[in-house]
Amino acid sequence: MDEIITKLKDLPTKFYGLTIRDKDGDYNIFINSRMNRERQIEAYKHELEHIRRGDFSRSGSVDLIEIHAHQSGGNEE
Repeated sequence: MDEIITKLKDLPTKFYGLTIRDKDGDYNIFINSRMNRERQIEAYKHELEHIRRGDFSRSGSVDLIEIHAHQSGGNEE
């Protein structure tokens, strides 16, 4: 399906956003509702960059994927 579903959700403050791919192949982006609008937009762009780069088909830890994203010039999370 590869749809992108975006939701605002109260997340722990250390998380700006996260993306989970569901069993149907859709990407569910959760943006922390506790942040201001500008930060939410930055987090959304960051999560979209993960989808664009195909990070969800990579093996490895989330930490390594984030390190790679930041070294490649992706938006900071």
